[in-house]
Formats: sequence, structure tokens, C-alpha cells
Amino acid sequence: MKINGSYPGNIGKLYQSYQTQTEKSNKKPEVNIPEQDNLQLSEQAKKIHELIKETNDLPEIREEKIAKLKEQIKNNTYDISPAKVAAKMLSSEYK
Repeated sequence: MKINGSYPGNIGKLYQSYQTQTEKSNKKPEVNIPEQDNLQLSEQAKKIHELIKETNDLPEIREEKIAKLKEQIKNNTYDISPAKVAAKMLSSEYK
């Protein structure tokens, strides 16, 4: 069997064009990496942040006051002023 023509040259060209295409497709596009974000707080915002941290550190229940009231109730020395209770009830009613 006899093959005419220059097939090996064409195969080489096809292989070479295939290689260049795959190299182009394998290249990752250049990505411009932006600079890091920067945050600057005003002095007022810094102060607010500090106050929030301080209040988060405080206990939710004022244990000293509760202990004092429990002791007064236990010793029957807790004095309830009826006038103050009535005033508070009326002030909250008319708000």
C-alpha cells in the first residue's frame, strides 16, 4: 500500500495548533488584586464602641442591691412607702 502526500507535516501542524490552543485556554486570566479594605472610625464611633464593650462587661443583675433588699425583707426592715408606690403607678399610667 502506498500513501501519497505529506500527511506527517499536516499532523505536525495540527498537533502544534492544538498545543497552542490548549496553552491559551489553560492560561488563567490575570486578576487585579485590589488593595485591602481600610476602615477608619471617628473619635465618636471609637468612644461609642468602648462604651458598648464596658456595658457588655457589666452584670445584667445588680447583685449587691438584690442582696441588700433580700436582707431587709428577711429582717423585716424593708420599708415600702405607699405614697411613692402610688406616685409611680400614676406616673406610669399617664405617660
